[in-house]
Amino acid sequence: MKVTVWAKGRWRKVHFNVPDELWKRIEETCRRNGFRTEEALRIILLDGYLDEEVDEEELARLEEEIKGLEERLYELEGHWSPLKFRTYYSALDNQNLAITLSGLIAENRRLRKMLGLGERDFSKVEGLIHYYLSYAFGNKNDHGRKPKDFKGS
Repeated sequence: MKVTVWAKGRWRKVHFNVPDELWKRIEETCRRNGFRTEEALRIILLDGYLDEEVDEEELARLEEEIKGLEERLYELEGHWSPLKFRTYYSALDNQNLAITLSGLIAENRRLRKMLGLGERDFSKVEGLIHYYLSYAFGNKNDHGRKPKDFKGS
């Protein structure tokens, strides 16, 4: 069973797996004692409940395993943070370029009209502009879907 725990304010969350056998024991104990499963998980996680049958060696092994997992987590977070930073600024650059391109298209249309030239089809480019600006201004209806003719990243 995969369990997700949210921190206050729902900004951070942690996922962890509970073995099926242990999950069934927790549910059975909750059913027997009249607890909701969520309450039991909260008690186990926050109050540090341990079964008396756990020996010191097992506890030490689990603590070492947790330390190893924490180290791995920090290592992964160290790799992930710069990527997130670069991705954010790339998205901002794309949005700024989309705004500039939108202005240039409008200017091109105005100049072509003034010169008496025929109109051009900018629908593909406008689809890309819409795609990048949907992230900037949080268009809830589009969900940032790429246009059908989108061939790049």
